[in-house]
Amino acid sequence: MKSLSILCFLTTWGVFSFQTMFSQDNSNRLQAGMTGNFAVNMVQSGDAYFHPTAFNHDLSVGMIFNTRFKTSNSLGISTGFEFEFTKLNYEMKDSVFYRYAGANILQKVESGGTTYLLTNRQYNAVSVAIPLMMLFRMQPIGDWTIFGKFGLRNSFLVSQKINDHGYDMSMDAQGNTAWTSKDNANMKGYSESFFYRGSVGFSAGAQWNFTGTTSLVPELGFFYGLTPLHLRAIENHYTLSNAASGPDGSYFYPKARQNQLVLKLSLLF
Repeated sequence: MKSLSILCFLTTWGVFSFQTMFSQDNSNRLQAGMTGNFAVNMVQSGDAYFHPTAFNHDLSVGMIFNTRFKTSNSLGISTGFEFEFTKLNYEMKDSVFYRYAGANILQKVESGGTTYLLTNRQYNAVSVAIPLMMLFRMQPIGDWTIFGKFGLRNSFLVSQKINDHGYDMSMDAQGNTAWTSKDNANMKGYSESFFYRGSVGFSAGAQWNFTGTTSLVPELGFFYGLTPLHLRAIENHYTLSNAASGPDGSYFYPKARQNQLVLKLSLLF
């Protein structure tokens, strides 16, 4: 909560700083403001183990910049930056195991650790998103201007925590396998998610100029995922196995992509 308050403060400060810097621009070719997104993530699994749950989502807050081209008032660029907070949930469709020591998930080449049977996983990620989109405006109708956008949304992973639910594997006094229910919170895994998430899409909305140069801007967009959510190029860095004993099974990493339905609300100055 403290981090979110700091981000909101920095965003507000940034908006008014940019507004002051460009207040001498009589052509009004640039508008800056605050923006917030709620995104429904439609995750598609590409393996036989990880099954995305019904509701995965992003929340984001940041700054938006809309420009006009000198040669056309109806065409421009929309960009900015946003801090994304993502929750991505999976259920296991088959037996999935990993080994861990403390808060660290061990890789294939690492030895030791406690064997863990994974049943549910949640990725909590913080990313910085930089959209870059063409902006198409219609002629104003009263205080309203209808617009459309088309372009790229680029997200770069900053940090990530993993929360798992499953069972520790151990041996009892008789040498039999025992399973103990356990939640592994705030786990760390090497490159569990791909550092870059890119998508292409479009959106449409309306800009309401309700006072002076200040406008309220709702919009709705759809983005098609171009990059995988998880990617590992080196097999020795894999952490997941389909057997409790590594040599008896094969290691793998989750394979998934996602599309997004994004509801955005911006306040432009």
